[in-house]
Amino acid sequence: MKPLRWLWLFLGSALLLSMGGCSQIEVLNPKGPAARDQFHLFQLTLYLMLAVLAIVIFIYIYFLVKYRWTPERKNVVPRGSAGNKKLEITWTVIPIIILIIIAVPTVQDTYKLSKATAPKQWKDTLMIKVTAHQFWWEFEYPEEGVKTSDVVHIPANRDVVFVITSKDTIHSLWIPQLGGKMDAVPGKTNRLWIKADNTGTYEGKCAELCGAGHAYMLFQVKADSQADFDKWMGQMKQEEVPSTEKEKAGREVFAKTCLSCHAVNDDSFKKMGDSAPNLTGFADHDRIASVLPNTKENLKKWLDDSEKYKPGSKMPPFNMLSKKDKNHLIAYLQSLTRKQDLENGRQK
Repeated sequence: MKPLRWLWLFLGSALLLSMGGCSQIEVLNPKGPAARDQFHLFQLTLYLMLAVLAIVIFIYIYFLVKYRWTPERKNVVPRGSAGNKKLEITWTVIPIIILIIIAVPTVQDTYKLSKATAPKQWKDTLMIKVTAHQFWWEFEYPEEGVKTSDVVHIPANRDVVFVITSKDTIHSLWIPQLGGKMDAVPGKTNRLWIKADNTGTYEGKCAELCGAGHAYMLFQVKADSQADFDKWMGQMKQEEVPSTEKEKAGREVFAKTCLSCHAVNDDSFKKMGDSAPNLTGFADHDRIASVLPNTKENLKKWLDDSEKYKPGSKMPPFNMLSKKDKNHLIAYLQSLTRKQDLENGRQK
């Protein structure tokens, strides 16, 4: 019975360990110079610690076998060795050498990352302001006057510096494939340098426990070619213009119920909120609030009860809307796209 119990214990532990590795975020697959430098430091430290562990285990097994109990030695007390200067020097010098091996590249890479974020290095660098909120991210391109939320576009093979702060509590921005973590602190700005080797989508998240919705505080970094990035930026500056009667009706619902918190690129709105995500280009996002696939059905679920899908969400349920108004609002939100509509040739 005991072997079976140990088998179940082993299988349960293996299952828990395997589930702990389930994630959409690739941590040990760097796709940029900053992440690659940090990954190499991780490898160096890991290999050194594995070597130390192997030596310790070898010594442990050696003494375990050498001084094991036998009938012949049951009354034998091994002689101790006191005051061995060679051993004392050895176990003092070796850790110092290991620390030096780790410290030199660590200091070099730390200085390199710090230098890359210095303002005097920003000649051809894209600067993006990042503001963390519970539980979403705001990205602003100050030179272009463009704001987005939970999705940030950058040009590939170009230096990018995030200037990071927080609106409420302490958060931590982390894009494992492009760079390390950087805290977002209220009343303070920190800077993080990233650079993507290739075009693609890279997942990011908050890495500092910040409340009930911390685990859902995700975002995406979309690295485009320079031409595609310039095209996207030009599209983001264009005004949102509803094209169908249903979308126009939804725009009116949006103005009455959403505009006090949200904003879109629409000059006809005289006053817009900034306490919730900017919804310009919302229909192009892969996910709603970083948690649900961006579909009509999920958008309705989100409007009905956002906190069910994202704990800590401050958005109230839209139960006061009629079914007709809610459908109009959904149609308007799904029209907020910056992609080229190939069917009718209209640019949104």
